[in-house]
Amino acid sequence: MKTKLLFLSAFALGLLASCGGNKQQDTAYEEQCRYFAADESLWPVIDEELDIFHMKSKRDSIHPLYTSEQEAIEKLLNKEVLLVFTTRTLTPSEETTLKSQQYNPRTVALAYDGLALIVNKANPDSMITVDQFRSILAGEATKWTDLYADSKLGNIKMVFDNPRSATVRFCADSIMQGKTIKTDGGNVQAANTSREVVDYVENHENAIGVVGSIWLDDQRDTTNLIYNRTVKVMRVSRAEEATKANSYTPDQYNIAYNYYPFIRTIYALCIDPRSSGVPRAFSNFCWLPNPGQLIFFRAGLFPARADYSVRDVEIK
Repeated sequence: MKTKLLFLSAFALGLLASCGGNKQQDTAYEEQCRYFAADESLWPVIDEELDIFHMKSKRDSIHPLYTSEQEAIEKLLNKEVLLVFTTRTLTPSEETTLKSQQYNPRTVALAYDGLALIVNKANPDSMITVDQFRSILAGEATKWTDLYADSKLGNIKMVFDNPRSATVRFCADSIMQGKTIKTDGGNVQAANTSREVVDYVENHENAIGVVGSIWLDDQRDTTNLIYNRTVKVMRVSRAEEATKANSYTPDQYNIAYNYYPFIRTIYALCIDPRSSGVPRAFSNFCWLPNPGQLIFFRAGLFPARADYSVRDVEIK
């Protein structure tokens, strides 16, 4: 069997920005530098970046707050933190607010991932179109027979991580085309974390879960979160009818060539006013080709600064 794999052609070595402290730092700035915030769905790869950053820089003075995307941005706007990791940029209003308070926001695109749809392995149907997914979110398709005439699974249960998460926001902004996600009395419900979404799908044959593609191959999770459990990844098609030829999973190759329909950008939003500050140093580290961008690549995401080639590989 032949398949296509991505190979990074060249990653130039970068120099980590100085993260040395300043003895004149005031207490407020030191408190702001203690933490950064990130959407919970990004936890696996951001935690990996943080571990290597601490090892390379010999500093462990910044710690993560994994929360919803909206809460992370609110912490930035309130200057509780100086760095957040999200899947959206600041709005013009948010930028204006920060600039009016003498903060200069810096937005850096780090990598691209896919919004993955997962179903129970007992579900025989693992292909879906964008329109079908949209109709589930809108409450128009509520039973599996609305999608597949021969299905015996009953009602569809769509599960997200958190009502204020990057996952829900992406669906509302980029998929719904003006329609509203029906959560009140509909078949869409929220868990608290991406891990809980997987747990729910694993235990409910009629469920569809929505998680970031980083959760499909999480090397940090000793349970091998997706592939060693009773969950499988759906193939998604932009066409009116999904077939194997026109539907794709959120693999690195399909993200790189924009074959997969649900691709989002991971950003670092930084307002650290000091070039030597730890929040800015960590943001720069994630953007540097080596090792920051390599970490995203090895996690199965597509790095924003990738220089890559594609080769045919025969798997026996």
